[in-house]
Amino acid sequence: MEDFIIVVNRIEELQSVENRQELELIFDKAKRTIVGGQNVILVRDNGKGKQEKFETFSNEQDFEEYRKRIFRFL
Repeated sequence: MEDFIIVVNRIEELQSVENRQELELIFDKAKRTIVGGQNVILVRDNGKGKQEKFETFSNEQDFEEYRKRIFRFL
């Protein structure tokens, strides 16, 4: 299994339209990645075609805290 990349721009977009179902799919896959021993990497598209990595999760507890922060706004 490979590391899972979450594009934060996409998460923000899904939050703005309150698409809880799509967010759940992304976060479920990310959690399975961590359980499988890989990392979840947060990146942001900078608008110039590049992705800038800014955070990595390697354990369930830290990832679950991030997940709660995202879903708190829905």
